[in-house]
Amino acid sequence: MRFFKRGQDAPARGDFWEWWSGARDRVAAAIASGDFDERLLGEIGRAVEGIHPGMAWELAPGRVAEHAFCVSPEGNATVRQAALRWLESAPPADATWEYHASRQASRTLRAMQVGPFQVDFGEMRAISSWDATRRRVDVRLWHPKFPELPNEARLQVAFLFLDNLLGEDDVERWIGSIDLLEAPTGGRTPEELRDEVARRREEAAGDENWILGELTGPDGRGSIVTANASLKRIDHPFADHHVTIGVTLDGPVMPTDDVAAVLNAEEDDLLERLGDAAVYVGRTTTPGLRVLHFVAKDPDLMRPGIDGWAAVLPDTWRPGGPQRRIKIDFQHDIDWTFREELGLS
Repeated sequence: MRFFKRGQDAPARGDFWEWWSGARDRVAAAIASGDFDERLLGEIGRAVEGIHPGMAWELAPGRVAEHAFCVSPEGNATVRQAALRWLESAPPADATWEYHASRQASRTLRAMQVGPFQVDFGEMRAISSWDATRRRVDVRLWHPKFPELPNEARLQVAFLFLDNLLGEDDVERWIGSIDLLEAPTGGRTPEELRDEVARRREEAAGDENWILGELTGPDGRGSIVTANASLKRIDHPFADHHVTIGVTLDGPVMPTDDVAAVLNAEEDDLLERLGDAAVYVGRTTTPGLRVLHFVAKDPDLMRPGIDGWAAVLPDTWRPGGPQRRIKIDFQHDIDWTFREELGLS
């Protein structure tokens, strides 16, 4: 079945699972009969609206149960948090129902109706390339119906095809850029593209890719950046705070090799003290300053580690040198917009 979005009328809020306990059998009966009237669709939509206003939903065949109730954040990080909390409170799967916080890959490729056109996902072709830096597969898609469709409809077809083929989470985790081709191509079939993504996923499992580069800021000053380019937002759905820890250096110059070695050792000590309280993204080094970048669910959980680390730092780099200062800053950044300043966007 297709995904449904909320309507224009704001429905009454309520607890989804309380409503679901009385509605699940009616929904299963409607699937069996194919009789979904507007009243039932509106009732489901209002219940999903109560989870989050921006959420979509779908009824689909289950993996272990007969049916699956899926909600979708549609790429929105805020909605994803709501979807995951919804799933945490879900009842256990049974013979009739299972639950998912994102679109699931389909067992068979679907077709979708776009205006007067029937678009068969099995006819899609793809040229793919591996972005080794970000650990993602870039794709260029072509479908024989594309010349007949407006650009917005082509994009909708492309995204729904990928969700259908891979599942919403794997699309966000493993698909990079998505381009549409105007002319026919002898690219990969959907099955071949799915196999390619599966192979890359296996190769990159647990992998990190740390890059070293140089950036020039708006003020014209250069900085040396070290960052984990393969870090993915979807893998840390509740890490919605960007935390920076700045450490002044000895004078407005870049650190020498000896100073850099000390800084790196201190950085390792900090990471060990923080443990699971934060995820290290990378660092920037400019004349006189090194800034460490983290993402965290709750910055307060970082405080004991930071306090313990700061307490053992030496006051000076050398006898008679200036005192070092530590500046800690954090901001709510659910979309991880800070990645741009690290050259990761």
